[in-house]
Amino acid sequence: MFNRFVRDSRVLVDQAQQIARSLGSSTVEAEHLLLAFTDRAGTKAHDLLIDAGLDRDAVRDALDAENESSLAAVGVSRGEFALPAAKATAQAPRWAASAKLALERSLKIALARGDHRIEAAHILLAVLDAKFGTVPRALAIAGVEPERLARLVEIRGFAPRPIRARESRV
Repeated sequence: MFNRFVRDSRVLVDQAQQIARSLGSSTVEAEHLLLAFTDRAGTKAHDLLIDAGLDRDAVRDALDAENESSLAAVGVSRGEFALPAAKATAQAPRWAASAKLALERSLKIALARGDHRIEAAHILLAVLDAKFGTVPRALAIAGVEPERLARLVEIRGFAPRPIRARESRV
C-alpha cells in the first residue's frame, strides 16, 4: 500500500511517527496523524485545518481535554496523580489500530475516487471518517464537525484533475 503514497503523504506518515516518539508513545495513533497535518504549514490540508480553527495548539488542547474526559468517565482524575512527563523514546513506535485503519481507509477513499496515488488529502479524509475513538471525540470537543470539514477537503484539498483528450470532446 505504501508504494501508492506520494512523497508528501510519506513525509506526513513519517512525521506522525516522529510525533508519537517525541510524545513518548509506544504506538502511532490516528491523533498523531492529525497532529502531523498541523505541522505541515503551507499544505492544503494544513490550511483547511487552520480555517476550521485547528492549529497545533487547538488540536493538542482538544486531545488533552478528550483524555481528561475519558479518564473522568471511569472515575480517574488526572490531577490526583503526580505522573512524570512523557519522555521521547528512541524506539520506533508500533502502528496502532486507529492509525492502521486510517491508512487503510485512505487507500479505499483514493480508489473510490479513481485516484491511483494516495495524497495527504486522502489521509485527512480517512482520519475525519473515523466514527469512534479519540479523534472524533477531540474534534467534537473542539467544536469541529468532521463531515463539514471532510466536504471542504473534497472541494479544496485535491489538485485539479487534468482534462483528458477524450473527456473534453463534446
